[in-house]
Amino acid sequence: MKGLEGKRVLITGASSGIGAGIARVLAEAGCRLVLHYNRNEDGIRRTEAACRERGAETAILRCDFRQPETLDAFFDAAAQAFDGLDALVNNAGIVPKVPSLKDPQGETFAETLAVNLQAPYRLACRFARHCIERGQPGVVVNNSSIHGHKSCEWFSAYGASKAALDRLTEVQAIEWGQHGIRVVGIAPGVVPVERTEQILSQEKVKKEWIKRTPLGRYGETDEMGEAVAFLLSDHAAWMTGSTLTVDGGLIARGDYPFREDIRN
Repeated sequence: MKGLEGKRVLITGASSGIGAGIARVLAEAGCRLVLHYNRNEDGIRRTEAACRERGAETAILRCDFRQPETLDAFFDAAAQAFDGLDALVNNAGIVPKVPSLKDPQGETFAETLAVNLQAPYRLACRFARHCIERGQPGVVVNNSSIHGHKSCEWFSAYGASKAALDRLTEVQAIEWGQHGIRVVGIAPGVVPVERTEQILSQEKVKKEWIKRTPLGRYGETDEMGEAVAFLLSDHAAWMTGSTLTVDGGLIARGDYPFREDIRN
């Protein structure tokens, strides 16, 4: 991708899944990567090894985004790793599957918004200030979800966090465009990752999803990485404030499988 060589990129949630796929693709493109993780130390080491095999310089940082008081120090450390940052990929997130009436006080709801919305908001603000103070352009990519557009049972917290993240992408793009800072997003569809591949590989489950997906297959983590690479590249230089849906056509059809045990 044009313009990615040597770019300094912070990727949150890079220890597995889509975050690891993004890291591999950006490493291949010649980026220098700050890789964030929280709990999965083995995973982040695997991601780092894969990036270094592709010739990338890397740094690893840990932070628990449920603790907002740690975010400023985390960002400062990330910015110092390669004497500055050119891009931020807000990928880290949690996916609770809890019916609303089983979370009546909203503890899970609040935790989900802290990780999926508050942390990206604060990190993006710090990144924008970083770029403005240095007089440089920058790009923020927010990893949203098709659930930000249309959701289903169990996803009140997750769907709300991703819908809000889509609006945040729009507003911050408007606010920061004058400084040469682009804010964009991706909305992945069904992409098997370590925590979901076992259930998504079950024949009954796979059949339900695949028949609803016009392109007839699941997505892959590295395909999400390619989408992020495009958004970070000079090829997307006139693109800001929008979220790119990468879902094999699922949302165009708009037909999620029904979760029968929601009634229990």
